[in-house]
Amino acid sequence: MKPMQRSLLAAAIVAALSASAYALPARAQDSQTGATQKQDKKKPQELKKIIVTGSLIPTAEIETATPTLSITAKDIKEQGFTSIYQAIQAMPMATGQVQGASATAGFTQGAQTVSLLGLPPDFTLILVNGHPLADYPLLYNGQASVQDISNFPISMIDRIDIVPGNQSSIYGSAAIAGVINIILKHHVNGVHFEYRAGGYSGGGGNSQLLSLVGGYHKDRLSLVYGLQYSTQQPIYQFQRPYGTTYANPNPDLNGVPYISYGLYDYNVGNYIIPSSAGANPCANIANQYGGTTVKFETKGSGPTPGSYVGNGGYACGSPNFPGYNSVMNKTNQGTAYLSGQFRINNNMELYGNLIATIQTQDYSAGPFYNWWEPNISAFYNGHAPGIIVNANTGTFQQPFESFSPEEVGGLLVNATHEVDRSYNFYGGVKGNLGDSNWAYNAYYARSQFNTVTNTPHPLTSKVDAFFQNQFLGPKLGSYYGYPIYAPNYSKFYQSLTPAQYQSFLGIMHSSSEAYTQNLNLQVTNTDLFKLPAGDVGFAGVLQAGDQNWSLPANPLLSSGQFWGYTGSSGGGRRNNYAGAVELHVPITSMLSADVSARYDRFHNDGGSTSSQPTYKVAFAFRPLSTLLLRANYSTAFRMPDMGFAFAGNSGFFQGVTDYYQCELLYPGTPYSDCSGINNPYINTQIKGTQKGNPNLSSIRAKSWGGGFVWSPTSNFNVSADYYDIRISNEVQYQSVNTLLLNDAQCLLGQIPSSSPVCQTAYAAVSRGNASSPIPYLLNGVTIQPINIARESVSGIIAKGSYTYDAGRWGRFTLSGQYNVTLHHTLQLAPGDPIYHLLHNPYQDYTSGQGGNTAAAGAEYKTILNGTLVWNIQNWTTALTAIRYGKLPNLAAYANPTVYQTYGAGRMPPWIMYNATVKYDIGSDASVALTVNNLFNTMPPLDRSYTGWPYYDYGAYNIYGRSYYVDFNYRF
Repeated sequence: MKPMQRSLLAAAIVAALSASAYALPARAQDSQTGATQKQDKKKPQELKKIIVTGSLIPTAEIETATPTLSITAKDIKEQGFTSIYQAIQAMPMATGQVQGASATAGFTQGAQTVSLLGLPPDFTLILVNGHPLADYPLLYNGQASVQDISNFPISMIDRIDIVPGNQSSIYGSAAIAGVINIILKHHVNGVHFEYRAGGYSGGGGNSQLLSLVGGYHKDRLSLVYGLQYSTQQPIYQFQRPYGTTYANPNPDLNGVPYISYGLYDYNVGNYIIPSSAGANPCANIANQYGGTTVKFETKGSGPTPGSYVGNGGYACGSPNFPGYNSVMNKTNQGTAYLSGQFRINNNMELYGNLIATIQTQDYSAGPFYNWWEPNISAFYNGHAPGIIVNANTGTFQQPFESFSPEEVGGLLVNATHEVDRSYNFYGGVKGNLGDSNWAYNAYYARSQFNTVTNTPHPLTSKVDAFFQNQFLGPKLGSYYGYPIYAPNYSKFYQSLTPAQYQSFLGIMHSSSEAYTQNLNLQVTNTDLFKLPAGDVGFAGVLQAGDQNWSLPANPLLSSGQFWGYTGSSGGGRRNNYAGAVELHVPITSMLSADVSARYDRFHNDGGSTSSQPTYKVAFAFRPLSTLLLRANYSTAFRMPDMGFAFAGNSGFFQGVTDYYQCELLYPGTPYSDCSGINNPYINTQIKGTQKGNPNLSSIRAKSWGGGFVWSPTSNFNVSADYYDIRISNEVQYQSVNTLLLNDAQCLLGQIPSSSPVCQTAYAAVSRGNASSPIPYLLNGVTIQPINIARESVSGIIAKGSYTYDAGRWGRFTLSGQYNVTLHHTLQLAPGDPIYHLLHNPYQDYTSGQGGNTAAAGAEYKTILNGTLVWNIQNWTTALTAIRYGKLPNLAAYANPTVYQTYGAGRMPPWIMYNATVKYDIGSDASVALTVNNLFNTMPPLDRSYTGWPYYDYGAYNIYGRSYYVDFNYRF
């Protein structure tokens, strides 16, 4: 590490020993702007009471029995973040991986979500001003419902609060990992104009932002309004160092091309270039992938597109092949915001809040959609797809090619175009009941998200007809389900024109919607009655609402008319009724308790009903005016995601091992050896089906924790809190591999056929009969989600702040936040092994579309961020360090089929620095320069990643150094 980097890291570590920006004895705060109000030291003042995240009772204390991490709008700008997503991902609780723009061909490439404490993203409840967001309508990982935070403009944010652990007794379902509360501006003086522009030193990603936020305050009416428009250009993999095979850490594969045109001969057991095509047919397509396509000797393993197989084979390919996918979306976003209050009299106020966004996104999995003779019927006969019988040679062969950018006609020609429309509204009436201490708040809240996607993709009939005309010729019959052709390979190695490519395209269209809405009546009383130690506070809530999810089936997809794709669909509605109470009880002058309880009842379409009580008890002990000790115990639940409950039949393609065929064809072979047998009837690819399960029960959790806050002076405070969360009844999809293994054991009499295990396997696995050409050949597997897994996580969160007044040298503020995960375990089913995810992450590659949702992959053991701010006259300079701790490498994954070339291990920390310099031009204008990732630090190279992209894209990004100029003016 360079000396400068070491010194900067040291500053960040010092920052981690500090904590919250708020002192322990609560400072009076403006509830809308968060600005500290000046107090007359000679005269005692009553502190204004506000609602804090994690409680329903107004309080004058910022530090309460419930720990909270916060980042204000001012912090966000000083630390260099240009979006809410960036700011939250740098928070120390965001330790888990998430799919997003970097997850090429992911199910939710247009959404931005977060994983708190390494738990699934759907275990985090995201609120806007205390009201829940609607789910993103497309299913995360093809399975779960998550919430998208990409639609919230940073110019309209006041602050973001993150509360760890179980919060269901206050907020209901989903608050298991914690709550993120995005608090929008409710009070603005004047009109604020902002223009920001920037880009990346590595190319791509240029962006611009225009925003106007203002306020109107007169007599009884108060308004805040805002408009924002932003644009973002895409970044492609090839624009960064990891975009080509020259980054491959395996010296034998470094710089070796990826196969773009290949012919695999199963009789030879290798790739071949047939003599009929000439000595070097790759010269015909040398212009592809930027003129880098060559003939090369293949290496590695596997007869699949883009892979390699044994020495001595030959194919056409390019080292640049894998890098033509987008890792940052092209985005255009417009947002309007309006918040208003109208005071009818001293005891009644009407209010409303609306934020609406329309966003378009374009993202691409690369222009290289693979094609091979699909032989879709072979999926149902247990055959591997794409295999033909060559009538000229009498051998099994698999020809395939990939479409290059030159053939497609450009990088974004094949991009998915996504249009998102969302809004969040709440409004009602609030006030006091006469001159009493009782306050009421009656309101209606609704959040809705609509998504439309359109993706150009080859139509099965047209693309097959095209390549039959080009080189395959007419079908001459079949052999055990494999089609017979007499291909002319001299016409195989030919570039397409963009017009030819367009001739067999169709548009995959999808339209989906999700909303959540509720009616609420809330009453509070901060002085319900008096105890010797003080006033008892009370809050009560009654709520009724529903949520809906709709993803209509696309008949063209469902019927297989798009090559290599199957349809997804689903939809359902769920009603919810809830009641909650909360009490703040001062037990002694030093000890107080916060007790809350909630009862939720849900009714699904179809008649199933579920109810769930939850509670929380938290204690705050103040032995000194400068010291707070706290502890809490709580329960939580998560109703099964709408996707888990209401998903319709959707298909997936997956390579599997048929253990029953293994025994029939090779009697006595251990099950563990079956996966290594080169027989297409045993190790094959199937078309599976997954569907929702409306009979799922709720996921349950318990958490406890404790910690302290110490604030010896108004300039220094530090806190640390321990958390422990234990989850049961967690939902995951059935494992295809386990079902096939159980099916074999049941059919062979190793497990009683009448047992529940066998009945489950028989219902899921479909086979041919005894009279089939290959008896009992595997046809497919149907899986559904079940309540079965258990998970637990524990760790420590710390935060702090120190301010030093250096007189004429200005003021220095050092602040930081830190999280260390002490343990994280997962057990998929009773009796199964317990996976220690910090060292051996679990990823089930055998359970359908992306596997188990209980563990999305490796997670950071630690995250530390620290910021040093220097204010002097009109200048503000800030340096932020973000240290993402060690991460298990790919070989550490618990799945034994993953490459383990270099053995299990841990990746070194990833450290980035952001620097911001702002100059105030008088009192109404400012200009700022921000450089993020100052040293252009790329993710650490994973020596066990011997297949592209050579880094863990769920945990890291490869964007590199960015720079922005920001101009602000207040009218």
